[in-house]
Amino acid sequence: MSPQPLTISRGRFGLLIGLVFTLGVVLAGLSFLGRGAEIATPVAKPTQAPPAKGQVRVKLRSSASLNLDESKNVRPDAPELGPNALGTFMKQKEAEGRAMFKELGHADESRANGVTISAEKVLIELVKEPRMVKLGEEMQFLNKSWPGASQEERQVILDRTSAIVDQLLIEFRAALSALR
Repeated sequence: MSPQPLTISRGRFGLLIGLVFTLGVVLAGLSFLGRGAEIATPVAKPTQAPPAKGQVRVKLRSSASLNLDESKNVRPDAPELGPNALGTFMKQKEAEGRAMFKELGHADESRANGVTISAEKVLIELVKEPRMVKLGEEMQFLNKSWPGASQEERQVILDRTSAIVDQLLIEFRAALSALR
């Protein structure tokens, strides 16, 4: 028996390519953020300049005598996650994915999806894997549940979407790195 070719509808193919591209962007961003920062050499303490004309010199106070009462602290609530917050987040991750594709040398601005043909083939095969399909379905479910969610639920959705996209970007980076 010869294997039957897998047929994918155009809509599903576009969704998969978009998902792959978004994850690629996220992986690129993660790799950029994961680079080690150079440790700065200690800087000498700046000398205190005399106050400019018209300024008043203030005596510094020690924090040792402060009495802090946590019950009286008023902290602002977390910023409200509006109806477009998830879309904005996904656009940021898409930009990170584009940067990753560019960093790995698989960006092709002349193509509609922005990746080279070889990278597209690898990513298409990757998104056909069952675990990737499950992640894609979970992202679709989270996206559909966003409009009716409360603020707490939206934060959970945003956190889970972030974790999924980060995982996808890691997978995309590994797959594309193997192309070299």
